[in-house]
Amino acid sequence: MARYTNLQSNEIQEILNKYGLEVLEYQPIEEGAGNSSYWVRTYQKQFVLTVFEIERTRVVNLCKLLLLLEEYQYPTTRIQKLTNGDAITAIHGKPVLLKPYIVGQLVKNLDENRIRQVGTEMALLHKIPSPDYLPDHHTYGLQTFQALLGEKIDLEYENWLAQKHKMLSKEMPSGLPKGLIHGDVFYDNVLFEGETIKSLIDFEEACHYYKIFDLGMAVIGLCTENLSIKLEKVRALVDGYQSVRALEENEKESLQYFIEYAAIATSSWRFWNYNIQNPDPEKSEKHYEMVKIAQDAKAIPAKEFLNRIFG
Repeated sequence: MARYTNLQSNEIQEILNKYGLEVLEYQPIEEGAGNSSYWVRTYQKQFVLTVFEIERTRVVNLCKLLLLLEEYQYPTTRIQKLTNGDAITAIHGKPVLLKPYIVGQLVKNLDENRIRQVGTEMALLHKIPSPDYLPDHHTYGLQTFQALLGEKIDLEYENWLAQKHKMLSKEMPSGLPKGLIHGDVFYDNVLFEGETIKSLIDFEEACHYYKIFDLGMAVIGLCTENLSIKLEKVRALVDGYQSVRALEENEKESLQYFIEYAAIATSSWRFWNYNIQNPDPEKSEKHYEMVKIAQDAKAIPAKEFLNRIFG
């Protein structure tokens, strides 16, 4: 993970003082992207300290959502309160959260059994009523594409994105169920204990949006190998999901569209993040991985896709 905010030991202790805690040791957490997180051990327990690069309003809403999920006993991150009862502090003008560390393992290449469990947890999440403070669009969804056009950083990609924006806008299905979605179910946001799922974490991209978009994003995050979609893994994800919540017919018919959409959206985020927001020459073409996945999703014959996933 890029170190957007590098904290020194005295700064970490300065933050932990607000919780009445003393730091014994710490180290950066490398997985994930977009924020800076540190594993911290104290006399009491282990924590994850996260410095956010997003605006404070989004972090406030994230806190409210995590507290809501705790009410529903959903297996995810909990919030450590400061000694004054607040949930959020700050350093260098950036919001900070401290969260009890969840013991678990990240598994990069999930097998079908584990993917099936993720599908089940996603469906359970989708049954929780969506709070009114969530945005009604995904952070890097369709409405953000046009802002990237005209940058003239990568004309080939920008022209492709413009074409895909037009296509997605024209073909967007109507009447699909919306609700609370995670929005970023990649392997590094899922913790396991042995063969059993432990927690779904990192709800920064949560929003009130199409439930089937969440599955589409999970497909590109969990069900690809060598930039190609593995339909047997997609079926496992869907089977696990439908063990809790049956997909409507129009959702089934639009899943392939939303897999492509999710890959295009993720490519746009990578292009923006690694070329504009946080330029990184080593990752400046990383968006093309998602271009390849989007193309692979589009190339699967619709009848074959439906038969392999739902037949």
